Amino acid sequence: MRPSRPLAALALSIVLWASMALPAFAAPLQVPAPPREGGLASPTAPTISAPSWVIYDADAGVVLSETQADVERPMASTTKMMTALLALKYGDLDDMVRVSEKAAAVGEAEVGLLPGERFPLRLLVTALVIRSANDAAMAVAEHIGGSVDGFVEMMNDEAEALGLEHTHFENPHGLDHEDHYSTANDLLHLGLAAMSYPEYREMASTLDADFPDAPDGTERTLSSTNLMLETYPGTIGVKTGYTNEAGLVFVAGAAREGRTLFAVVMGSDGRRAHFSDAGTLLDWGFEHFRGVGVVAAGSYKPPEPVRVVDADPATPEPEREPVVITEVREADGEPLPLFEALGWVGHLVTQIASD
Repeated sequence: MRPSRPLAALALSIVLWASMALPAFAAPLQVPAPPREGGLASPTAPTISAPSWVIYDADAGVVLSETQADVERPMASTTKMMTALLALKYGDLDDMVRVSEKAAAVGEAEVGLLPGERFPLRLLVTALVIRSANDAAMAVAEHIGGSVDGFVEMMNDEAEALGLEHTHFENPHGLDHEDHYSTANDLLHLGLAAMSYPEYREMASTLDADFPDAPDGTERTLSSTNLMLETYPGTIGVKTGYTNEAGLVFVAGAAREGRTLFAVVMGSDGRRAHFSDAGTLLDWGFEHFRGVGVVAAGSYKPPEPVRVVDADPATPEPEREPVVITEVREADGEPLPLFEALGWVGHLVTQIASD
């Protein structure tokens, strides 16, 4: 049952009193963007080159900040997250796949497949995730969908099922087409769906993999296009992309100290700017936000590393970092408006994130 308005007002008064009783160095509560009702300000988001982006806390299920995240743009090879997802969902990774002339001739980023070669589906999916190989993506599409057109239809059906309202596919590899587009928010959800498969997570976090040499002896290897696997601690994936129309596109994930964040950047401008943009967003998310979990009305147990401080103002308190209230819900799961939520959890102002 929701608290009454007088009770909520009383609790809010307690919040204000408690905040005045805290030492001067106590940081104010911060609420992630987008602001909730009655919004408290979150830290100023960083400036990056990408015109469209989003940063997401996977543990709290909260978007920390975003800019033009629903603007439709070319998605380049981040398309292959959907190609891999459908292969994992509907294919048998032990199936043998024959490479067609059409697949071998697609061009641009490729592993060098030749018409008539046969490979396990698992190896081709690995090639399209790690190396972003267009020829492997085409071979997978023809095998799973019966034809490229049939596979593209499956891609758009899956996009609809995932609720990707601003995404449309025209091919399985991501080369430019006026009707091939997505948004930062849609790519975030697609990346999360792909990462729900253990096989994808393993591939997306792999730097190098073996690939059989060509029949003429030409060496073929798979080296990841995701350079952050080497340069950014905690990187777990998920997919890079680049075309002339799309610019640099990247869905990035990183895990540190029990937290997992995802950043999506579209249209980054400059040499390797998608990596620097994603790194900047992830650094900002790890530095400025610390989750305290979901509060159910009437039953609150502070998770680590949060601890409850003695309410006595005379009790010495350690230096604090900002606390993020990611969400407050009643026991039935219904979100509370911000000021009602503050009424229910007024005691949170005496909680700190311990070091």
